[in-house]
Amino acid sequence: MRACRFLPVLFLACLALGLSACSSARPEATVEAFYRAAAKGDVERATGQVSFAEVPANRMVQAKGKVQMIVGEMQSRVEANEGLEAIEVLETEIDEAQGTARVRTRVVFGNGKDTNETHRLVREDGDWKIVLR
Repeated sequence: MRACRFLPVLFLACLALGLSACSSARPEATVEAFYRAAAKGDVERATGQVSFAEVPANRMVQAKGKVQMIVGEMQSRVEANEGLEAIEVLETEIDEAQGTARVRTRVVFGNGKDTNETHRLVREDGDWKIVLR
């Protein structure tokens, strides 16, 4: 009988742990999650890594369409270069007072080619999100 009372508590604890594991406590983790989602063509997961806080309501559909286009282009580039080999963080600058960060990365493809990228991020509700340009 006591085990039946314990199960809901255990379930809620596991749910809370699982949800917290999805948060991006580090800006580097957000950038990496975006690249990995884009490489797989996972628009929903990639969109979850992007800040839409500064996007006016009447531009939201256009902004999400832009993310979808970026994901499609990234997926094509990854496939054309024999996959995604690594995402290396070259430099991270965090301004805690402003709640912003800048992350420079080197993306290495399966065929050995690479590209350097810089992303600006903003902290939203404790998570880091990429600022849509």
